[in-house]
Amino acid sequence: MAEHEIAVRSLQERDLPAALELVCDAWPEIPRSGHEQMVLRDPWRDEQRTFGAFAGDRLVSQARCFFRPVRMGCAQLRMIGISVVGTHPDFRRRGLGHRILQAALDWMRESGKHFALLHTGVHDFYKPLGWGTIEQPLCCVRAGEAPTLGRGEYDIAHVRVEDTPAALAEIYEQSCGHHPLALARTPTYWRKWPLWARGNLWVGLLGDEWTVARKADEIVAYGGIQNSLERDGAIGIVEACALPGHEDALLDLHDDLVARCRAAGGDPVELSLPADHPIVTRLSPVGEWAMNSSIMVRIVDLPGLLEALRPELSRRARALSRTAQVRLESNIASVTLAVSPDDVSVVESEEGVGVRLSSAGISSLLLGFRSASDLAAAGDVQADSAALSLLDALFPCLHSHYWRIDRF
Repeated sequence: MAEHEIAVRSLQERDLPAALELVCDAWPEIPRSGHEQMVLRDPWRDEQRTFGAFAGDRLVSQARCFFRPVRMGCAQLRMIGISVVGTHPDFRRRGLGHRILQAALDWMRESGKHFALLHTGVHDFYKPLGWGTIEQPLCCVRAGEAPTLGRGEYDIAHVRVEDTPAALAEIYEQSCGHHPLALARTPTYWRKWPLWARGNLWVGLLGDEWTVARKADEIVAYGGIQNSLERDGAIGIVEACALPGHEDALLDLHDDLVARCRAAGGDPVELSLPADHPIVTRLSPVGEWAMNSSIMVRIVDLPGLLEALRPELSRRARALSRTAQVRLESNIASVTLAVSPDDVSVVESEEGVGVRLSSAGISSLLLGFRSASDLAAAGDVQADSAALSLLDALFPCLHSHYWRIDRF
């Protein structure tokens, strides 16, 4: 079929059955019930787009986008997740996937989204569109070798997703709300996400249940496990949160979560948790560190992202004692930041200290995945030492973890 006969547009309700069949054929390892949840019963449908390529009336390729608000300190960011990018075998190698993704990027930019994120093992497919690979260290332990950490001071129970307690939302807010980079979870998220993800081997909780820790009949901590996106056979402890003052509950929680991983045949167990998490700090001496490189990020609106970050950047700039103009240049976009102890702003100027960043470098720096100094050592940032020092002060490396519990 000729290229001009292919039409790319967002999917409507009537297109969802065809999208379901396309996704089921592309990922047969996922039960159909899991795909039905993702495609037909998406609770965020009003805040997402699925783009498709049509040969006549036939859907032959698609990519799903869904909205996730993110907090970075006092800044509110608008992130888009992308998943199930796939093309029917008869229509591959025609550039349809890139056309769909470009349409998605155009929509994101027009609707004011700041950046997009996905998990993938085919990095070369996305790089031509400006996507950069984000590498994060991941601590892993053998299921049979994980030490016992808890002292049995908390009562451990398992709760089915349909009975998700309201207490989990408060625990998450108090545990993760102070983190520099976190997913902003709405009441709708807590009410609908666990049921929506049920049965999906990628995003659903294994066993469709949470592990909770109680003290005096009060739920004070919770956690969950998922299949790994990084390697076959591994299972990840993807979330483990506790109320302040009950951090020791995480250790009892760990013992149960590892036992569940072991029962599910997961080996190794991946600790998909912040590096300063109490479980990680205790297991890191006996664990093995691996590099997770499945995450790719694309900055969609660089000036808009920096403007959204402005309250946080200005707060960080108060510790500086000098003014400067820094020109951030990449193949995605270029901007100039005017920095002073009083403010940080985007200005219309091509002057200033030049900093050259790769696609991966600019995403990693602005979102706190890696420091400017580390990126420079890896060749993703080219700048002099003074500029690197300034960037490290404005964009410190954070313990980012917001994507873990609902991977895409």
